Amino acid sequence: MRVGFIVDHPKRDLGGAVRIAHALASRGAETCLISLYDQGVDVPLLDLDVLVVNYARPVNLELVKGYVAQGIPVFVLDTEGGVLSQEGANSIRGLIEYMSQSPYAELLSGYLFWGSLLRDAFAEAGILAPDGLHLTGCPRFDVAGPRWRDTLTYQTDGYILVNANFPLVNPAFARDAGEETKVLVGSGWKQDYVSRMVEDQKSILAGFIDTVHRLAVRFPQRRFLVRPHPFESEAIYRTRFADIGNVTVDGSGNVLNLICHCACLLHLNCGTSIEAVMLERLPVSMEFLNTEHMANHSTLPSRISLKADSFEQLAAILEDMSSAYRRFDFGATYRDHIHGFFHDNDGAAGDRVAETLLAAPARTRRLGLVGRVACSLGSSRVSSRMGQRLQAAAANLMGTRAAAWLRSRVQVARQDKILDADVVRGLAQSFAGHEGRPEPIVGYARHPVLRLPLSSVLVRPRCAVGASQGN
Repeated sequence: MRVGFIVDHPKRDLGGAVRIAHALASRGAETCLISLYDQGVDVPLLDLDVLVVNYARPVNLELVKGYVAQGIPVFVLDTEGGVLSQEGANSIRGLIEYMSQSPYAELLSGYLFWGSLLRDAFAEAGILAPDGLHLTGCPRFDVAGPRWRDTLTYQTDGYILVNANFPLVNPAFARDAGEETKVLVGSGWKQDYVSRMVEDQKSILAGFIDTVHRLAVRFPQRRFLVRPHPFESEAIYRTRFADIGNVTVDGSGNVLNLICHCACLLHLNCGTSIEAVMLERLPVSMEFLNTEHMANHSTLPSRISLKADSFEQLAAILEDMSSAYRRFDFGATYRDHIHGFFHDNDGAAGDRVAETLLAAPARTRRLGLVGRVACSLGSSRVSSRMGQRLQAAAANLMGTRAAAWLRSRVQVARQDKILDADVVRGLAQSFAGHEGRPEPIVGYARHPVLRLPLSSVLVRPRCAVGASQGN
């Protein structure tokens, strides 16, 4: 069996994707990790048995229609499925309303849920048949459970980790906040709601940076590691902290590795507070910087954190961290506030996803080689634009790996979303070695006709060495 998995942002999502690939390989199945930007071209060429997309939103609806038209069963495992808003498009009510009104309910073969709250809401609303709703947890958090925690390595420890969360007003993949606003409004958010978020986040960001600067001066012997959100530009942080010796700005790697080795986590309205609780590292929320609108937008990060209502309270926590740890009940916090959104912290989400996909309905029909290439040339859309067809033709002629590299020279921000087979191999080896299993075979998939490398990375079980390479 060959499973496709769309990887939105490797920095955030690759670990979970490889965890699924590891679980599938241990059961004899292959996994194709597919770059978000190249999916329309690569998916038809990979001859998949089932495909997992990273969300069900208006922006990828035409693609999903195209995949289903090719006969591929499509499942959803949300990239951002845990920290839900109180209102708006990313609230439980907003997601239910959209799914009820969109064609997705007729298109999807199944939905893989991070937690029971959203799964139960879908079930109550009658979205998809009951056997299409699967409570799995999210595999990217598997390494936070005791089973896999030893795989989280980092070159140092004991630093104070500061996680920023301002992609709306400091975007890495858009020109400005206006462009990000259009995306959110197009996804179902109300214009005035998003505009309020933009104004609040601008003021919070300024106070956030000033606070970290004050802390670094107040505690010169402490090391501070500032990590921008994966969708944020790092430039503003590097500029502001360039002359502060005990502050490092580093957005590389998986945030779970950094959380595992920190002394504590400082944040505001950031979902990584959940991972901190999972890993039993103290999350501290800088509430004195918050606004009512942003606090209500996503209440979970504040509820599960130790709150600092003033700069002096924040400084006091850092001065006596051992007392702060004694006051914080990690087990009760997870049980009472997190479990319903994220399910069990048992390191087995990847296994539950793998078992669900292996039991997926058989592909209804398969295209021949000519049909697969034709769909690729149409970017998998039922009705593609001329620009999409031209780009797909170029990607087929040179292979999507080369095409993605060339495009990233022009759109530099896209470099962060290119999949690296060596990184995938390292992660796969780490999972396999931890369990004493044979390392899987990892390499770039290839075009079925021209044999050129695709940007998608193929992970095959070791027993499949004699099988055909790529496609």
